[in-house]
Amino acid sequence: MRTTLTKKERTHRQILAEAANAIRIKGPERVGVAEVMNKLGLTHGGFYAHFASKEDLIAQAITSMFDQGPPIPT
Repeated sequence: MRTTLTKKERTHRQILAEAANAIRIKGPERVGVAEVMNKLGLTHGGFYAHFASKEDLIAQAITSMFDQGPPIPT
């Protein structure tokens, strides 16, 4: 069974995590692709190697949030 992630898989997960964080803070309608990518040091153009659209990103990020459960308070 494969246990290591490829670079693309790691990047995809990082983008989802950053988008989920932005959604929690600002709501899905105020999340920008460029903002999410910039926070990770990635380009806006690279986004399309991972997602078909902003709507696709939002949908996957929200699904990921539900899969993970509520955030742990700090």
